[in-house]
Amino acid sequence: MLNEQIAAELTALPDDPALYFDLCGAHLLIPLDKLVNTRARDKGIVNANRHMQGGAKGNPKKRKPLTVRALDNALWLVVDGNSTLINARYSNWRAIPCNTE
Repeated sequence: MLNEQIAAELTALPDDPALYFDLCGAHLLIPLDKLVNTRARDKGIVNANRHMQGGAKGNPKKRKPLTVRALDNALWLVVDGNSTLINARYSNWRAIPCNTE
């Protein structure tokens, strides 16, 4: 759960990963409820939101898919992209592009 101060700085992002991610390479589209965050940094969450907004407009470049590692129980541990995942959750996305480690 985000604290109110951080949530107030975020813009909800439309559920269209192609706007924010470079999807040219192989990737998996994993439902958000199957992903486990490893950390949450307030500054990183806000920066990811701004970066994703810019990526949707072509500036700066689009993000790489998240990097994940399989867990034993059909879940995936987020190794890289935790702040991006938090933004997707905040925006009520269904799934997000990922690459396996």
